[in-house]
Amino acid sequence: MCYSKIPSEKIEKLRTNMHKGVDTVCDHLQNNREDQVQLALIEMENLVTEDLLDVVDAHLQSNNQESTPLLLKDQEELRSEIRYRHQKPSGPDLETEDPVAQQPGETFWQKVCRWFQGMLHRLKQTWQKVWNWVKEKVAAFCSTMVDLWNIIESFFSSVAHWVSTSQAS
Repeated sequence: MCYSKIPSEKIEKLRTNMHKGVDTVCDHLQNNREDQVQLALIEMENLVTEDLLDVVDAHLQSNNQESTPLLLKDQEELRSEIRYRHQKPSGPDLETEDPVAQQPGETFWQKVCRWFQGMLHRLKQTWQKVWNWVKEKVAAFCSTMVDLWNIIESFFSSVAHWVSTSQAS
């Protein structure tokens, strides 16, 4: 069985930035400053997304060196699409993009929990898009390989037919 290897420095960077992001959010929680908590969550979401894209990119480069040049344009399109959503000038609006609507009389901690759940939901949606992109690329590759196999099979069939008719003559 073949196992892929993701460069450990990319995983370590992702882990470090995730810890820093959680620490920053927790620091702002102590001050009960909603605006600072929102900004910290947005920053954390952007960092995690960017680091995960780097991990995917490093994986593709280290494990698929033959196909990497063909996928560079597609990878950049995917990165651009994800960055556009995450790096709007104002960033995501935690109040309007949450999967759960704000409840009347909600406490500060309930809001933070809802915002955090919203961030996780957006990350899940982003990585669902990445997964769909990977499936699309694999399907296209498989389709190309089937077409190529059919051409090869047809060629050898034609050669076999020509050889058999040549021997009969």
